[in-house]
Amino acid sequence: TPLYSSAASDVYKRQAYWIEKALSVDNLFVFILVFSFFNVPREYHHKVLFWGIIGALVMRAIFIFAGVGIIGMTYLPEMVLFGYTVKINVVLTLFGAFLVYAGFKSWFASEESDEEKDFTDNPGAKLIYRFFKVTPEYHGDKFFVIQNGVKMATPLLVVVAVIEFTDLLFAVDSIPAIFAIAPDDPFILYTSNIFAILGLRSLYFLLANFIHMFSKLKFGLAVILAFIGLKMITAPFYHFSSTHSLAVVGGILILSMIASVIW
Repeated sequence: TPLYSSAASDVYKRQAYWIEKALSVDNLFVFILVFSFFNVPREYHHKVLFWGIIGALVMRAIFIFAGVGIIGMTYLPEMVLFGYTVKINVVLTLFGAFLVYAGFKSWFASEESDEEKDFTDNPGAKLIYRFFKVTPEYHGDKFFVIQNGVKMATPLLVVVAVIEFTDLLFAVDSIPAIFAIAPDDPFILYTSNIFAILGLRSLYFLLANFIHMFSKLKFGLAVILAFIGLKMITAPFYHFSSTHSLAVVGGILILSMIASVIW
């Protein structure tokens, strides 16, 4: 039996989808930096993004289904706090505090720090360099080639590994954020996550040529993270409806995009 009514379920799905989609936009900036750093020919971008998305779907399934199970086991007994009878969840409260911290950190993060980053120090790249010899040049869209009887990885495999690890780091923000919506229903969380991620490759090719116009978007995403974190922390005391949450998230995104165009 469904945990929610059909109408409520649709609202939860929309909210989870748009939160994940909004936070995924930040990935696009990093993807562009990674492709630029490794000088990836444009015709190979789609293959890298395809395998990056496949890896993201697997990792997020693990995070979401494991997270729902852990959340179900970490509710404290009912208690009275500040005149309210509440049932606090330890994990959701910690997630909320982390998202508020992540929001503040994202707001004050330097744009130059990402642009000057050496992606060969990324753990994903180090893993490939540790187990394989890597050719200095690309060989079409191949991940492996045979040279002088030796199987070698190509730089394209290194790029995929960097993208996968980078997405893993972004999931640390986005997965706790969607737990604020329907912490007891992994189906809603995962399906909305899938649709948001599957559209990421198309969104990349749509925005790649003018993503520099969204320079203020990171501030909007920082506010969204902090808002969702506060919502999770205060959830036992006050219920902020999903419809209103969706309106807040959409409004913040629109304002940050308008501010980017103006400035």
